[in-house]
Amino acid sequence: MKARHVMWTAGQIVVIALILWFLGAYVAHNWVQIRTSSTALRLDAKPLAAAMLIILATYAMLITAWRAVLLGWRERVQYPAAARIWCLSNLARYLPGRIWQIAGMAALAQKAGVSAWAAAGSAIVVQLLSITTGALVTALLAPQFGHPLLIGLGGAVTAVGATALALPGPTALVARALSRVAGRPIELKAVRPGPLLLSAAITAAAWAAYGLALVYCAEGLVGGQGLDAAVAIGVFTGSYIAGYINVFTAGGLGTRELILVYWLTGPLGPSAALVVTFGSRLLMTVTEVAAALITLPLRTARADVTT
Repeated sequence: MKARHVMWTAGQIVVIALILWFLGAYVAHNWVQIRTSSTALRLDAKPLAAAMLIILATYAMLITAWRAVLLGWRERVQYPAAARIWCLSNLARYLPGRIWQIAGMAALAQKAGVSAWAAAGSAIVVQLLSITTGALVTALLAPQFGHPLLIGLGGAVTAVGATALALPGPTALVARALSRVAGRPIELKAVRPGPLLLSAAITAAAWAAYGLALVYCAEGLVGGQGLDAAVAIGVFTGSYIAGYINVFTAGGLGTRELILVYWLTGPLGPSAALVVTFGSRLLMTVTEVAAALITLPLRTARADVTT
């Protein structure tokens, strides 16, 4: 266990060092353009407020996707309680390691009457669906990813991921793989196809909403400069997924910014890309805290379980 902890810590240090090095190299390479760029920070409150509202709406969609998975296991939690659980546990993703967000959601959901395995399993299922649908969205819309083979691969990942969560055999394999990674038993059961497809469709739509929020964020920070909505959806999704997969940094910090600033340099230029990248992270963090504060007073009612 001690050796594993040392390796985990070393991995975190290496990944963070690489991210800082790449970001430093990017700034150094584009320093002349950044310093002499005519693009200045131009704050506009209305587009930024619109971006925050879209992000809040996206959270509402993802809460619905989570409840759909619970319904796929014939377990229910009232929407106000679900919103409180999701928004509060969402803040735990800024702690190192993905287990804290899942553990927080599981603990709060159990207090609402959801069975222990379903509380943890539903969080895992939604995250897996987000990764698989995000792969397809990135393949379709991110710059330089529009090759038919990559689109086909993204579609295949989505189809295989959904199938693995809808059939008992593949679901058991996923549970065993996650248990080995987590170092503790993780129980999953196959989700009924209808609720699973609904949850997958909602997570795919959520990526589009996040990208639209990025468009408004760019408008509110640098005047937009013609950031195409399809491109924004693709680059945000790709950078977010990369940050999520990188388990060595909390909340995808650094990884998402590194990829997003690289992709946004094309349509926005290096100076505006830096402003929008780090401004969007700040906006999302503020919105996450606001969502937690809004839902904190909501009552966590006991769930109704249907057998």
